[in-house]
Amino acid sequence: MINAQQENARMLAAVLGIGEDEAAQRLARTVLVTAGASAPDRDWADEIIALLSLTVEVTRTPGGAVHAELVIGDAVPLTTAPRLHAAIDAAGVTIAADPVAPSATSPHPLFATIAACSVAAAALHLVIDDASLPSSPLPLSYRFDTLGVPRGALDRTVYLSGAILVGAGAVGHGFLRALRHLAARGTLPIIDPKTVSEGNFNRCVYLQPGDGGRDKARALAARAQGDFPNLALEPCVEEFRAYCKRMGPPATAIVTVDSRRARRSIQSELPGRVIDASTTDIRAVVVHSHRQPTEHACLACTYRHVPEENLRERAIAEGLGITVEMVKQGFISPAAAAAIEGRHQQVASSAIEGMAYDSLFKQLCAAQTLLSSDNRQVLAPFAFVSVLAGALQVIELLRSDSRVDGTNYWTVDPWRAPVQRVRVLRPRIANCEFCANPDVGAIARELWG
Repeated sequence: MINAQQENARMLAAVLGIGEDEAAQRLARTVLVTAGASAPDRDWADEIIALLSLTVEVTRTPGGAVHAELVIGDAVPLTTAPRLHAAIDAAGVTIAADPVAPSATSPHPLFATIAACSVAAAALHLVIDDASLPSSPLPLSYRFDTLGVPRGALDRTVYLSGAILVGAGAVGHGFLRALRHLAARGTLPIIDPKTVSEGNFNRCVYLQPGDGGRDKARALAARAQGDFPNLALEPCVEEFRAYCKRMGPPATAIVTVDSRRARRSIQSELPGRVIDASTTDIRAVVVHSHRQPTEHACLACTYRHVPEENLRERAIAEGLGITVEMVKQGFISPAAAAAIEGRHQQVASSAIEGMAYDSLFKQLCAAQTLLSSDNRQVLAPFAFVSVLAGALQVIELLRSDSRVDGTNYWTVDPWRAPVQRVRVLRPRIANCEFCANPDVGAIARELWG
């Protein structure tokens, strides 16, 4: 099975155009994190290390090979390695090659989580030292008011009963990682039919050793529950459609799944409100939200079908020795498992029933048992990209709770400062498979008025 280090190496290799062995060697480099003496600096350093250590080696103490040093706040550098300075206060964050004047004010911890993603990106670029890796010119500085959090929203209780978290993967972990900094109450079901694979450990921040093979929903609920004294996390090991068949469409779907098709399927169940976040490998984070009934873009408009989906499905079908129709079902049926075992005798059908096709395909690619027809493979983003997506999703939830209207779509470059002015109100598309159905509007009005 592909492991976390391989996932990171394959992502870096694809970005830099180098071999996976060379990429793995670059990711084995060490970043020394030197934090100031204040409690906010130490806490922020902990947040940064939690993200950065999922991608490269990180240490707090000098000694041995140090390839880069990250200096937090007013700390004194301890080495002569290439250096990055970062400082944070209540107003914003600054990342620079030269020392940054510290401030006496402390940021809200939600903002500290978002800023930690920016620092992790800059530190990764420094230690990898390759111009092909995305970056932002230093100094990188932005104010937290550009994130668009409504006035007073950070101090209010976030009531989540009636909401569900759809997906217990990396963005779902990032969502809860950021939500823990708010006063969340109620009950939040976590829906995911998949199990934890070794490749999840490079970006799912709550996972711990020993979680491999556990149900994703159960693992996330168990690991994150300690952060939420007033919010009950309830794992549901099933597909969203099955949940809706039992319970009806939810008032709020917090969507963190990893495919366009899955998002369109979620939209077809007509949740009352959608708070969605996704990643485009390491290049972009997309946040979308809407309430039904809406005259603007829904999930199916935002993630409409694109030709690349068909190419991907055909590649998986060809590699596994099954039909495209089977792949479109999302999860391996007994009949498909038997067919796959017939093609790949090292795979036991009993071990793969119910597994996602993408997951099995990734494992076989990693073992060099097969490649896709175009030699492309599923690539997972670095941890800080997924956590940023989840954190921005929390902000979108706060905006929706505060009834901030006028936009429904925001794209953010994980390597640069977030830009508030690129928030837009996307219209629905004329041929949307959901909105174009004449019955949808009437049903939406009946359900959600």
